[in-house]
Amino acid sequence: MITGMSTACFFPHTNTEDTFELMAKMNVRHAEVFFCCLSEYKKSFVAELKKRADDAGISVCSIHALSLQFEPQLFSPHSRARQDSLDIYRQVLEAGAALGAGIYVLHGPSNLKKARRFSVNYQYAAEYVNPLADMAKDYGVKLAWENVHWCWYAEPDFPEKLMPHITSDNLYFTLDVKQAAQAGHDPSDYIAPVKGRLVNVHLCDFEHSATKGIIPRLPFEGELDIVRFRRDLPQAGYNGGVILEVYSHNYKDLPQLQRCYERVADCFSKPL
Repeated sequence: MITGMSTACFFPHTNTEDTFELMAKMNVRHAEVFFCCLSEYKKSFVAELKKRADDAGISVCSIHALSLQFEPQLFSPHSRARQDSLDIYRQVLEAGAALGAGIYVLHGPSNLKKARRFSVNYQYAAEYVNPLADMAKDYGVKLAWENVHWCWYAEPDFPEKLMPHITSDNLYFTLDVKQAAQAGHDPSDYIAPVKGRLVNVHLCDFEHSATKGIIPRLPFEGELDIVRFRRDLPQAGYNGGVILEVYSHNYKDLPQLQRCYERVADCFSKPL
């Protein structure tokens, strides 16, 4: 497996284009770009981003948009709202193609109204995500739906219930460890349901707090059995990328973040 780091690790203190130099100093060679705002989808900005990544010797393996800006509207029955969101979605796909990224990480619609009992209409979801996946394929990008505890894909069995309705051959999945814990599940529970379609992993540790819920931590500083998780991935046929995605408040300085990444790279790059 290859390891990499998300530019989100530096949000909001460092501009996206400036993160590559920092990662290069940590010997990071693969990155996921987390776009922070609409202006970062512009071709001129993406060209600068590509130059900065190339100059730092870093390949962009995946991209991640700030989803609430437009992704829920991609599934809207309101045609004008959906068309506006599709225009933005296409810009992000163009950015991913220009950066050489092979994966687009999708959050999809949110489920924020906790007062209402919610259940996913899988046929409806498929009707909207099928053309999104096909559009991504036109740009050479895999659409990888990510588990997020406050979105439609929160439960481990979501892919198994969705896939019978899928006609596109370009829908894949991203596994986010901390989001799995925040949904109340063991992260490994999400692996088997996406066997053969898992293309990306976001790694972050966590701990349970009686007063604050699930608190994200740096890998090896929380409750996740990373060695077991490392073993579970290839047993389900996974041999892709493991991206370190933590919050900037999870570490006190860059040397601490570098030490963490080095441990992650050592753990996941070595054969079992």
